[in-house]
Amino acid sequence: MNRNFKKSIVAILLVSVFIFSGCSNQESDEYKTSEESSKVEPLSGTLTVNTYSDGAIMNHAQDFIALHPNVKIEMKMPDMGEWESETLEQYGVRTAIEIMSGNGADLIDLSHFSAYRYAGSELLCNLYDFMDNDPNFNKADYYANIFTAKEIDGALYTMPFYFTYDMMVVSRPLTERLSTDYDVLDYESILDIYESVLSLGLSPEPRILPGIVKEYFFGYEFPAYYDTNTGEAWFDSAEFVEYLEKTNTIITPYDPVNMEWDKTRIAQGNDDFMKSDYVFCGLDVTAIDVYNLLADYTNISTPVPIVSSGGDAMFKTMQAEYGIPTSSDNKELAWEFLKFCVEEKSPPDSSDREKAQEYVMNYHTWVPINIKNFYHSFRLQCELDIDMFGDSFQWKESNPKDGIDEMLALVHEWNLKRNRAESETEIWFLIHSDLENYYYYDLATAEETAAIIQSRVAAYWGEQR
Repeated sequence: MNRNFKKSIVAILLVSVFIFSGCSNQESDEYKTSEESSKVEPLSGTLTVNTYSDGAIMNHAQDFIALHPNVKIEMKMPDMGEWESETLEQYGVRTAIEIMSGNGADLIDLSHFSAYRYAGSELLCNLYDFMDNDPNFNKADYYANIFTAKEIDGALYTMPFYFTYDMMVVSRPLTERLSTDYDVLDYESILDIYESVLSLGLSPEPRILPGIVKEYFFGYEFPAYYDTNTGEAWFDSAEFVEYLEKTNTIITPYDPVNMEWDKTRIAQGNDDFMKSDYVFCGLDVTAIDVYNLLADYTNISTPVPIVSSGGDAMFKTMQAEYGIPTSSDNKELAWEFLKFCVEEKSPPDSSDREKAQEYVMNYHTWVPINIKNFYHSFRLQCELDIDMFGDSFQWKESNPKDGIDEMLALVHEWNLKRNRAESETEIWFLIHSDLENYYYYDLATAEETAAIIQSRVAAYWGEQR
């Protein structure tokens, strides 16, 4: 992660801790359903949307306006007008000031920020109020498990447009002498299997996996040691000390100074480097990576999801996650647009490659929160990839498109199991220097590091309550 990017986020978090405070809440009975609105008059008004990095929102806005010509949508984003050179730090400060002054946007992208802070200050509407009062919104059409995982005290304050998570593959040649079966992998099983491979005395000695750093499993493991609903933290525990000590055994070429690491990936059917170089390799659950589930690789196992050591099926939403401020004068219109962005969209035919690619990119190639859009977008991308790769590598099926249905059903089951969001970004920036001091500079013991992190996180949540 770029160091300047880290510094920008840190600055935002420090500023927003002091800027965000209370704001009067709005009662749910103020919300009108879309059915009621349509009976009164066609949708109209001006909607403002605040985002830092969601370029696809422009496509949604154009399509929404085409359906509702009496609506205007004004975008505030870094690549437009006066915000062209705006940094993420400036975005955070501007957004905070606008909301607190009552002049904030009607929709704000919180993908880089903590919804807990906004919700705790009563700055965001509970989206469940809109869902429950809108007969045209059916939660069964969506991955509602993601909603549940995002709840704060039973309320949903942000709508992620899409999400993703990680898969892992294992080298067949390097593990064939081990009697190991798995449906998922966590950091403990990954490190244990690697140690077992090393004990075989292979030469040259294989590495663990491309791109690994000592803090690689941060996002999966840290949520088990704090609770945003209660503000409690448990980093000063024997379990967390054990986690630090075990992950400190990871051998990696990365260090915080050079910030360089191996970016080797499985791509276009090439898994040669998994024959003897690496024991594991990570993949993303995205539309552009799942074709690997259709390929018949020689050197790797079938990909499986990564989970936390506690068994939680983690996911991340790092882009396009919107909330409606309670200060908005256009809550109903904001909801209609928000709903429009995530509802099912008919896909183009894969023969029109340009339109098909645009459809998939509207979801950043990640898993759309709408279930049918998941099937549409992932199928489209698989068909595009199969047509592009052709016979350049071995497929499991003689006609690889015959395997798409079964593959999508498998990924859908994985999607339904996601039950916990990866660690909040601000927690990472709060304690990453402490992890570096332990992992790379040997400036503190595991026990000392755990105590420092416990103190920082406990104080941080105390400031938010």
